[in-house]
Amino acid sequence: MNDFFDLNCFQLKRECSEEASEKHVRTWLEYKIDVLKDNEGTKVKDPDACDEARKFYQKIWKNLLEESGLSLRPKAKRFSKNPDHYVQGDWMCSVTTTFRKGLILFVNENGELRNFFPKRVKDGVGGYNTYAPILLKDMEKEPDKQNFREFWGDEVLQIFIRSAYTFANLIIVPDGFNSARLKHTEDYWDRTLGYYFEYFNPEDPRIYKNCDVGTPFHTLVEKSREHGDRLFLNEWLDQENKPKMLPDKNPTSIEEWRDLMREMTRRIDRRRELMAQYIDRLQNE
Repeated sequence: MNDFFDLNCFQLKRECSEEASEKHVRTWLEYKIDVLKDNEGTKVKDPDACDEARKFYQKIWKNLLEESGLSLRPKAKRFSKNPDHYVQGDWMCSVTTTFRKGLILFVNENGELRNFFPKRVKDGVGGYNTYAPILLKDMEKEPDKQNFREFWGDEVLQIFIRSAYTFANLIIVPDGFNSARLKHTEDYWDRTLGYYFEYFNPEDPRIYKNCDVGTPFHTLVEKSREHGDRLFLNEWLDQENKPKMLPDKNPTSIEEWRDLMREMTRRIDRRRELMAQYIDRLQNE
């Protein structure tokens, strides 16, 4: 398979495409606070909008885009204001939302760790600009002085992050849709497909900057389902187009949190298999 279509490549740092480890957690934390750099010393930003990813969207979804009268938005990071005509790339399974929920659970179960966070932080850990530096500093300590190793060293978390930042976790959506859906879905795709597809209300579509992004999304998914699983959503929608719900997205224990990550990782991995089969067909045409 062409390296460009390596669906197992870790997009935050290509040289870290081996088995999951604490390096993937470290890399993700550095990426979130904008200090991750590539081999040339350039900051790594938005791999879902990089040139390689944009070429990937255009290749793997070429037929769907043409049949739907859509094309990739002209500017990788600028809203086109025309979601009826343009699409953008989007990560499906979000690390940010789930990572933070797990960290809150871990700190709550180990109350003394609350002292590492500012007192002003009501939920105990804050956003990534608060917790990432704390965890990165912890990783630099001697093993016997690391307070968060049990968390950032969690194998299920490492595997999830490793898999989530591969092309297999990417999808195309109407331009602006990703920003519009966050409030109602908490960045989870089972909720996204329920809210915008199964229970979609054309009389009350989701609006982003005065543009209807809900209707174009519903149309895109419908087009995909009518002509086969073009968006590789079979792990997310059943035969009646009802969303296959993830395990508890508000876990109350570390094990429930792991179960959520295991299932999202499984869906990404299965999607990778389906994408690989499709790419093989493309390359043999």
